[in-house]
Amino acid sequence: MLMQYRICARFLPFRWLLARDLLIVSSIAAVTIRPTIATTSSCTAFSRERCFSSSVPPSSSSCISKMSDKAGESPAEGESYQAGSSSVAFVTTPDRETARKLARSIIERKLAACVNIVPQIESIYLWEGKVNEDSECLLMVKTRTSRIDELSKFVRENHPYSVAEVISLPIQNGNPPYLDWIAQTVPEQAAYNQD
Repeated sequence: MLMQYRICARFLPFRWLLARDLLIVSSIAAVTIRPTIATTSSCTAFSRERCFSSSVPPSSSSCISKMSDKAGESPAEGESYQAGSSSVAFVTTPDRETARKLARSIIERKLAACVNIVPQIESIYLWEGKVNEDSECLLMVKTRTSRIDELSKFVRENHPYSVAEVISLPIQNGNPPYLDWIAQTVPEQAAYNQD
């Protein structure tokens, strides 16, 4: 029995790494993958076929908004989110201190509503003809899509790498109050005076 425990305990760090990696992947997937199926409880028998069709955009076939319109109610807050109006950008940094400094500056300048720092990712990449392996931190930056170019410029000017990674993906769908919060927190125009 004791030997079995030692064997399992030996692999515990690997299980934590796997759990961490699965959390990262699921958080990225949750931001980038749009749900295509409505729940049956929100569909009437007449419109159920359209609710389960993935070829019809949610904005035109939303069973919930159709039911609200029929009942004379206005749509709930956040149901008016326009797919792609917010984005998540990914930025890698060489260490946690650089990540924190960059994240704080991004938030102070209102270039984003939230920046998550994912520590200790392993990056394997081709640079100047050589395969490199480095431990890095990953920033997940939630902002308006209209501010991505400004965010990218700011990162280029304040990053220690000569070629900083800034890639973005549009947010198609998500928790309406959270998406509203991003829009309310990040102004459409630059509000920070950089003099």
